[in-house]
Amino acid sequence: MSETAEPLHEVKAHAWKRDALDWYVEPSEASDALFAVERFIGAIWDPACGNGNIVESALKWNYQAFGTDVRMRLNVHWFVTEADFLDWWKVPLAPNVVVNPPFFRAKGAEAFIRKALALATGKVAAFVDIRFLAGADRADGLFAEHPPSRAWILAPRVSCPPGDYLLAGGKAGNGSSDWCWLVWDRTAPPGPTVLNWLRWKALLKI
Repeated sequence: MSETAEPLHEVKAHAWKRDALDWYVEPSEASDALFAVERFIGAIWDPACGNGNIVESALKWNYQAFGTDVRMRLNVHWFVTEADFLDWWKVPLAPNVVVNPPFFRAKGAEAFIRKALALATGKVAAFVDIRFLAGADRADGLFAEHPPSRAWILAPRVSCPPGDYLLAGGKAGNGSSDWCWLVWDRTAPPGPTVLNWLRWKALLKI
C-alpha cells in the first residue's frame, strides 16, 4: 500500500506519513477504560499488539493476556509469535480478542473483526475510528450479520500517533479523530447495539 494512499493525519505541527502497516498506537488509558466497564471471562489475545498497550493494560487488570503481530516490536514474556492474524489457522490463543486493528481504509479493520468473531468464544473488542460505524456497506454487511453488543465512544477524544513516531521519541498530542470500542459478546443473545460514552478521564480519575 502506498504511503500516500490515505490523507495525512496532523497533530499540532506534525504531519505524519501513512504507516505502511497502519500501526497507530492507542493510549493505555483507552484500554484501561474498556477494562473498567467490560468484564472478560478467560484470557485475552491481542493479535495486532504493536508495542503492547492493550496486553499490558489487560495484565494490569489481572487478566491473563497474550500478544501476536506481524512484527515483534518488543521482546517481552507475553509475546507469543510473529503471525498475520488473517492467516491464523491454529487453535485460538484465548477466548477473548481485544485489538486495535490495522485500518487500511476500513477493510483491514473489518477483516480483523470478522476473523476475531470466527475465533472468539467470549468477547471481541475492536478499537476503531468512529467513522467505521457510518459505512453503508458495513451497515448492510458486517453490522447486519454481526451487530455489536455495545459501542463505547471515548470522550474526550484520544490521540493515536504512528508507532514509529513514538519509538523515535515523539509524543502524542491532541487527537484530531474520534474513536470508539466496538464490543461483541459471543456469550449473549444477539440484540440491538447499545451506545455508551466512555468518559475515560472521570472513570480513571485522571
